[in-house]
Amino acid sequence: MNTENHLIIEQQGALGIITLDRVPSLNALSLEMINSIRSQVENWQNEDSVQAILIKSNSPKAFCAGGDIRYLYDSYKNGTEDHKGYFSAEYDMLNSIRASKKPVAVLLDGYVLGGGFGLAQACHIIVSSEKSRFAMPETAIGFFPDVAATHFLSRLDDIGVYLATTGDQISSSDALYLDLIDYHVPSEQLAALQQALVQAEHLTKENIGQIIAQFITHPTESELSLLAENIRKHFGFESLAEIENSLENETDTEYQAWANKVLSTLQQRSLIAKQASLKLQHLGRSLSLQQCMQIERDLQDIWFEHGDIVEGVRALIVDKDKQPKWQQSNPTLDKILAELG
Repeated sequence: MNTENHLIIEQQGALGIITLDRVPSLNALSLEMINSIRSQVENWQNEDSVQAILIKSNSPKAFCAGGDIRYLYDSYKNGTEDHKGYFSAEYDMLNSIRASKKPVAVLLDGYVLGGGFGLAQACHIIVSSEKSRFAMPETAIGFFPDVAATHFLSRLDDIGVYLATTGDQISSSDALYLDLIDYHVPSEQLAALQQALVQAEHLTKENIGQIIAQFITHPTESELSLLAENIRKHFGFESLAEIENSLENETDTEYQAWANKVLSTLQQRSLIAKQASLKLQHLGRSLSLQQCMQIERDLQDIWFEHGDIVEGVRALIVDKDKQPKWQQSNPTLDKILAELG
């Protein structure tokens, strides 16, 4: 067993296991963690004794709460380009996981947010317990959902627009309903599932699926499934103004409280972050995964200069005054977003 860079790396049976172990930070991904995950996944490609890879967490609260945004904020404020290197490394990691010839399974048990959500989506087999909560909450810090969310959320059409612009959390039942996870296994059964994988002689993707099938249960009903039609009614518009106007004018008493709550959330978010998120979700529907990731990378590299992320992180994480002063527009970003189509 090898413990370094907030990861525990070990091999049990034919299973290579990477455990996220930055518990006090809810496993926020440091640059060192990102690089170590990528290099370990790549090293195991040439290790015949490792047939499959498992990624999991040591935290009882979270799989991963996202990227290390404080590091990104500090590096930008210190006048370095380290934030660009961080994103580049993160995308290399996601590509390495996706390209793995050996199946990569992930166990989710707690918060799966932002970069953690992107990491989970890059894995080939996604297992979640009832304890998981999923979100791409970037607009709350003046950013846009990245780590391939332009691809995986846009496949959900108007529901993807809702999740991308509001940053609302959903349950594991909702994630299963939306096909964002493959299997639902009770939290108390995850250790037994891991043990079954360790004891298996053959760990092909098919065999892993058969082993997981012995542990799956049906989760509680998805609340989002009951709201899906209403979400589509409001979030199917082309512009933010139309979406917000539609929510404001919800007349069905059954949905008014929900619509008011969602509208209130949207109105607290950064305008330019919401506009970018909406644009990316619409664009992503007709683009490949790699095209989506390239657009995100291009935007990331200019967002610290022109977007609202520095102010968002200051208000929510650094000064904690929760009073971000969002820009009403940014000519550079407006031009770039317009050129995207």
